[in-house]
Amino acid sequence: MDFRYLIMRSVPSTEIANFHYPKHEVLADQHAQFSRLLDLKSATAMTNMEHEEIGIIVQLENGEEVEILSTMIDVEAKYVEVKGGHLIPISAILRVEI
Repeated sequence: MDFRYLIMRSVPSTEIANFHYPKHEVLADQHAQFSRLLDLKSATAMTNMEHEEIGIIVQLENGEEVEILSTMIDVEAKYVEVKGGHLIPISAILRVEI
């Protein structure tokens, strides 16, 4: 068993400028993809109204899973913009922690 990815590191959104994301969709199930979009929209509303910090768990190009912490997100067509103006491809997001 590969234990490298059992401990997920959390990083503030200001530290993600050099992250590289996979080109493929990380969620194979369409239902999971739809649920992810609903969670992102809920997180957007929460960060806009309550300024609560949320976690976005993403898969990086090397397979590592990282939690990106942000107090502001905005959902666009194919990307999520986090605090600092950084873009994360929606297809690289595994889940949202609200």
